[in-house]
Amino acid sequence: MNLTKHKETRWRLTFLFMVPVAFTVLFFVFTVASEHTDTRLLEVQNLSSNVGRLRTLAKDAESGERGYLLTHDDHYLLPLEQATAWLPREIHSCLTNAKEVPELTGEIQRLIAQVNKRFQEADQTLADNRRGGASAFDPARIAESQNTLNEIRRIYDDLHIKLNQKQRAYLDEQHRLARWAFGLFLIGTVVTVVVLAWLYNALVSHIRARDDAHEQIAALNDELEHRIEERTRELQRSNEELQQFAYVASHDLQEPLRTVTSFTQLLAARYKGRLDQDADEFIDYIVVASRRMTDLINGLLALVRLRKSGHPADPVAFEKLLGDAETSLQVAIRESGAHIEHGPLPALVVDQVQFLQLLQNLLSNAIKYRRKEPPVIRIEAHRESTDWRFSVRDNGQGFDQQFAERIFGLFQRLHKGSVEGTGMGLAIARKIVERHGGRIWAESTVGVGSTFYFSLPVSLETSRQEPVIRPQAVAARAE
Repeated sequence: MNLTKHKETRWRLTFLFMVPVAFTVLFFVFTVASEHTDTRLLEVQNLSSNVGRLRTLAKDAESGERGYLLTHDDHYLLPLEQATAWLPREIHSCLTNAKEVPELTGEIQRLIAQVNKRFQEADQTLADNRRGGASAFDPARIAESQNTLNEIRRIYDDLHIKLNQKQRAYLDEQHRLARWAFGLFLIGTVVTVVVLAWLYNALVSHIRARDDAHEQIAALNDELEHRIEERTRELQRSNEELQQFAYVASHDLQEPLRTVTSFTQLLAARYKGRLDQDADEFIDYIVVASRRMTDLINGLLALVRLRKSGHPADPVAFEKLLGDAETSLQVAIRESGAHIEHGPLPALVVDQVQFLQLLQNLLSNAIKYRRKEPPVIRIEAHRESTDWRFSVRDNGQGFDQQFAERIFGLFQRLHKGSVEGTGMGLAIARKIVERHGGRIWAESTVGVGSTFYFSLPVSLETSRQEPVIRPQAVAARAE
């Protein structure tokens, strides 16, 4: 339903946007057409003015010629001289404006030819008169000049009529475009007002629906938070009860298991060789299983203790932790001939006991899963942008990379028959690293060796009084 309303609102917004755009385009088209009409009208008016001035110049030439012939006074030649000076400019302007009215070009050129002819006649008459040639009142010349003027008048009248028709046509087109523009403006205004009202109602409805939805969401959030709080309290109680149960169960199991192991070992010491071979083998099976059960219980207890450790407040030097781990594993190191190297290691605010256990587990793994040659183990640390990245590299047996995630699970072992172990060491290592806000992973190649990486945030570099470890929710989620 909400999706449909959103689509309708988008369509309304699109329509509202398109309405002014459409009318803007139409106004632009009509404006361009009106400007074009105005330009053509102005050109026709200019052409009409040019034609009128050509006719006036011809009259001025006639007036100057006759005034001089009657008085022989050069002052009367002033109209002719001025007309002669203005004639080229007017002809050029007339021809320029005539290009926009090609249907009248022929008549305009005839008018220009007759005007030029009249000026030539006047110049010829004045020149002959000054030389004392033909009489100023030669009937033939007078008749020819009059015919030229009559032709100029006739052409002018025709052009004047046609140019007036052109002007009226352009004026009518202007009026028509103005009416269309006004009509479009009126329609566009009405449509815009209607669409705005439509959109306003839609927005008001949308805002009301949004407010209602927010109120519903707020109510649901309150209810959800209440349920989460209740569920969290239940999980905390269950988790505490489970931890207590695991601790008590593991602790209580040790006593009968210790009894079974002790008496089985005593039985093996006193009666080995006195019974048959099957009995000796069965006793050995019981001893090995008891020891393995003891190791598993101790591992479970170590996991439970991880959740009960306090928060450190001072930095711990990893070089010292590595030295302590080597001391704890000196027997295994001496028997295997292992060589342990390390680069510069930082001091971080971590749980000293837990990270000692972490290094012991990683070193012990590298020693246990060795090849025939003595193991070489290299521990390094590099500071990156937001983390310290540690690596523990060995030249051991290695494993298939597809099991790189599986080995960190509880009771997960890849070499169950050939190497002793409980399958809990790497699971404990992951718990320790994640409890300190980091992560752990492995890369390996079969027959070449393995590298175990773990990263810790650089915020653990400085000493602080407040807890530096992420909330227990991280560890709980990791479980």
